[in-house]
Amino acid sequence: MDDEFASAVAGFQAKMAQVAQVQAECAQLVATGWAQRRRVRVTVNADGIAVDIKFGAGVNELSYDEIAAAVTEASQQAVREIAERTRELVAPIAIDRGAAPSLDGMLGAIDSLREHLR
Repeated sequence: MDDEFASAVAGFQAKMAQVAQVQAECAQLVATGWAQRRRVRVTVNADGIAVDIKFGAGVNELSYDEIAAAVTEASQQAVREIAERTRELVAPIAIDRGAAPSLDGMLGAIDSLREHLR
């Protein structure tokens, strides 16, 4: 039972290291969205917050309402990209509900832990 417990602990530690790595990678994500034929560019961070807004050549041909709508459109595009990239990064560590331990298995692991800690 000690080998089984040690294996479970090692597996848990490996999973937690993997989760930490994915969190770090997600936190570094940035994405850029474009609108109005690339005259408006918005870059957002991992939290979906705009960190850079740029206007390109020809933006002066747009009305204020068009510029505002373009900023919104480009921001939404960038946020969707962040969400997709986050899903891709998180997918390998997502919990497989079908592989989750049964209640009996968890109770057995708890009993094993108790024995190990005595």
